[in-house]
Amino acid sequence: MKHWELWQTPPYLTLLRGWVRDGVPEREIARRMGLKPLGLTLWRRKYPVLDEALSVTGEMTDYQVEDALLKAAMGYRYTEEKTEQTDKGEKLVTTEKEVSPSVTAISLWLKRRRPEVWDREEEPEEETHPNNLFEALGNWQEEVLTGDAVSDIQPPSEADADVVETGAVQKL
Repeated sequence: MKHWELWQTPPYLTLLRGWVRDGVPEREIARRMGLKPLGLTLWRRKYPVLDEALSVTGEMTDYQVEDALLKAAMGYRYTEEKTEQTDKGEKLVTTEKEVSPSVTAISLWLKRRRPEVWDREEEPEEETHPNNLFEALGNWQEEVLTGDAVSDIQPPSEADADVVETGAVQKL
């Protein structure tokens, strides 16, 4: 593949767009591509796909993403068209569809736009541990149990037994 063809493939176009969004000057982009600035100018004229990739600014992309986030937060409608085969031939079927507002997009939008109202830290709730051995034992006091606590409540003959019954586990 020739050098100019390589830079027109999707991965390299993505790289170019990324450099533009990051604010890399065109002279530096030309150097990274292995070109002189004049060479890059000529390539932009000759290959529209390169010109398009280098024309999208970071600010423009930010606004496009912001628009998409707002659209997701608000919900939207769109028309879907598809062709179906019928006895009389092909028929164009149009369907109106609706996308519900995204709670995640709403939350992100509000936390960024109105942080004084929507980005407050929630007070942590008191943690409860329903699987806590001491809570499960009720009246027993913590200092009564020693070691791993299981051996204190389990008969010695069962202390070394497997926790999971071997019959319930399939061996491969």
